[in-house]
Amino acid sequence: MKDNKKKENSQILKALFMITQIGISMLVPVFLCAFLGLWLNKIFSVDYLFIIFVILGVLAAFRSVYQLTRQFYQKDLDREIEEQRYFDELKKRDGK
Repeated sequence: MKDNKKKENSQILKALFMITQIGISMLVPVFLCAFLGLWLNKIFSVDYLFIIFVILGVLAAFRSVYQLTRQFYQKDLDREIEEQRYFDELKKRDGK
């Protein structure tokens, strides 16, 4: 009983850390690129660099979140692939 509760608490804590890390991974690139775009706009006296750098920041943020979540769910994906192979083997064996 205690082990189940401890495991459940561990999973909740892991999910909470994951949500926090996703939020930080999205905000940091966007704000850094926006700041850089504003700074470069002032230096070069143009208006379009801010938009370009915000778009780059958003793309970098999505890539970062993708990489982060892919690693997080890799174990589940591997388990599902292994289960699918097992069921495919059962179908082949029963079909013969």
